[in-house]
Amino acid sequence: MKNLTRPAFILAMIGTVLILIGLVAMPRFEMGTYIMYAGFLLAGIFWLWAIWDVISAPDLKYYQKMFWLILTVSVPVMGGLLFYIMHQKSNKIVT
Repeated sequence: MKNLTRPAFILAMIGTVLILIGLVAMPRFEMGTYIMYAGFLLAGIFWLWAIWDVISAPDLKYYQKMFWLILTVSVPVMGGLLFYIMHQKSNKIVT
């Protein structure tokens, strides 16, 4: 579970929590909209970071890299989260 403590994964979790808090607070407070937008911004930064990590992963074979790249690009935040959860150690890749 080493990858779950990486800054990118933590950024995704914070972004997701901010989006959920913003959605819950939006009907009552105007700040809820800004909180939700901040969550979307953090999720977007995580998405780009996850794409970069997939591209620059040295222990992935070409077909594995293409699989993770397609998944990360087509399902923006969830694809990146799956990559960080399933890609744990060198030479031990779950795909």
